[in-house]
Amino acid sequence: MSTQMQARSTAVAVDGEIVSPKTSRRTSRDRKWRIKVTIGQVVTILLILGIWQAISGNVIPDYLISSPTGVASDTVTLLQTKTMWNDILTTTQELVFGYAIGVVFGVIVGVLMGSLKYVSSVFEPIIAGINGIPKIALAPLFLLWFGLGIWSKVAQASMIVFFVMYYNVYMGMLGISPMLVKLFQVMGAKRGYVARKVVLPSLSIPIFSGLKACVPFAMIGVIVGEFIAADQGVGYFVLQATQQFDSAGLFSGIIIMVAMVLIGMAIVTFCQNRVLFWQRTGHDK
Repeated sequence: MSTQMQARSTAVAVDGEIVSPKTSRRTSRDRKWRIKVTIGQVVTILLILGIWQAISGNVIPDYLISSPTGVASDTVTLLQTKTMWNDILTTTQELVFGYAIGVVFGVIVGVLMGSLKYVSSVFEPIIAGINGIPKIALAPLFLLWFGLGIWSKVAQASMIVFFVMYYNVYMGMLGISPMLVKLFQVMGAKRGYVARKVVLPSLSIPIFSGLKACVPFAMIGVIVGEFIAADQGVGYFVLQATQQFDSAGLFSGIIIMVAMVLIGMAIVTFCQNRVLFWQRTGHDK
C-alpha cells in the first residue's frame, strides 16, 4: 500500500494531466529526438542549398540550374501575379476533384471486393490488368473523351488515385479476422455493429495510409494531364518554362507543386490525428 502511495506521489503534471515519471521521461526523450531530427533536416537543406548556390554559374551554367537566390526571387515575383494564382487555382481544382473521386470509388470497390468472394474472384484479375496499363497512355484517351478543360486532368488523377486506394482497402479487408467477425455474430451483433466495431477500426489505418499516398499520386496525374494538353495550370506553366529554357521559372513551378502536395498531406495528417487518437493513446500506455 505504501509503495502505491509513493508511486502516486512521484507523478508529475504534463500538459495539464497527471502522468507517471516513466511517461514523463518518454515524453522528454521524444521531444529531444524531434528537436535533433529537425536540426538535422534544417542542416541538410541548408547544405544542399549552399552547394547549389556554389556550383551555379561556376561549375554548371546558370541557365541550366539557376540558383537558390534566383529561384526564390522568381517565386516571389510569380506569386505576385494574377496569372500564377489562376494556374494554382486550376491545378488545385483538378487535384481536389481527382483525389476525391478516386478515393471514393477506391474505397467502395475495395470494400466490395474484400466482402464478396465471388466478385473478387471474377474482377480482381481484370482490375490488375487495367492497372498494368501505363497511366500516361490513357491521357490522350481522356483528352478525347473530356476535352481540353479540367475534367480530362481530373479523370487522369482519379484513375491513379483509384488503384492506390483500392489496393489499400482491399488488402485491409483481407486482413480482417473472420473468426472475430463470426464471434460477434454468434454473440448476436447485427451487421451494422460489426461494421462499426470490427471493420472500420481494421480499415482505418489502411485507409489513412492510402489517403496520404494518394496526394502525390493525384498531383502526378494532374501534372501529366497538363503536360499533354492544357492552357492553364502549374504543369502548363512548368512546361512553358522548360520550352523557354527558364530554369528559375521551372524550379519555381516545382516548388509550388511540392508546397501544394505538402499542404494536402498536412490536411490528411491532421484528420488522421483527429480520427485515430485512440491509436496514439494505446501506444502511450
